[in-house]
Amino acid sequence: MRISTFLLPLFSLLPIAFAADQGHWADLASNSKDGIIKLDSASYEELLASDREYSVSVVLTALPAQFKCQPCHDFDPAFHQVAASWRRKPRHVRDGHFFAQLDFADGQAVYQQLGLSSAPTVQFHPALAGPNKSNKLSVITYELNRNGLTAPPLHAFLNNLTPEGFAFYKPINPINYIAIPASILAIGLSLYSMRKIIVPLVQSRLIWGTFSIILILTFTSGYMWNKIKNAPYVAAGPNGQISWIAGGYSNQLGLESQVVGGIYGILAFSIVALTLLIPAQSSPAKQRVGVYLWLAMLVVVFSLLIKLFRMKNGGYPFALLF
Repeated sequence: MRISTFLLPLFSLLPIAFAADQGHWADLASNSKDGIIKLDSASYEELLASDREYSVSVVLTALPAQFKCQPCHDFDPAFHQVAASWRRKPRHVRDGHFFAQLDFADGQAVYQQLGLSSAPTVQFHPALAGPNKSNKLSVITYELNRNGLTAPPLHAFLNNLTPEGFAFYKPINPINYIAIPASILAIGLSLYSMRKIIVPLVQSRLIWGTFSIILILTFTSGYMWNKIKNAPYVAAGPNGQISWIAGGYSNQLGLESQVVGGIYGILAFSIVALTLLIPAQSSPAKQRVGVYLWLAMLVVVFSLLIKLFRMKNGGYPFALLF
């Protein structure tokens, strides 16, 4: 009778002790910047006691430089970001789930116990008692190899396991809201101060004409086709010699497109010379000589273009000079 009288108050204090343990972890999480509890081997075992009424997400990592774990450093911001998102829940909710981190330097015994040989590893430990007790497995491991090292997949994984769902929070970077408008304003002021130089250039027919011809030559020469098809620059012929012309209508080589582009460019400049440069000459004799020269250039170069087409397609029946 005396023993039962003595033990009864102790048994009545057990729920209070368990609640105090949960409150201890809640205080540690609350005092942490991102709500993450730093662990060692002993506190890892205490946090994951078999009678816990809370769930835990633990990342086992190896952040010190001597371990050279680059994936650990890549994943660490993602884990902190998800933990910070959970920390935004009301305290009575977030105290039902904790985020914790165990570094290899502080928990080698745990690594040996779990048989882990690589990091990082994320484990979800559901509540084993109390109102949030789950019928899930005692440990659920997050598949980093399949989901990657970013925060959104980790949030999606934990959002289905925590006592309540929580939104993924991405902090706003105020620098972007300052730097972008400031850059736009600086560019605008610079352009305005240079308006006496920029406006004549924008209104110049010569510049727009040159730019248009370059674009036309780029697309008509087959450059974009080469980029899309990843065509070789040259190819080996049947006897081992280097060939720069690909036979057929549906094939082309890089050097071939450059030659075609050059021919198109000379033809375009010949037309520009006949329509703009020659009429600008004040002397009729110079105009006459210029017409003869540029017409001869036009005919010769166009004949080369037809010759090139015949080399590419043997059945083509037409020719001009060659």
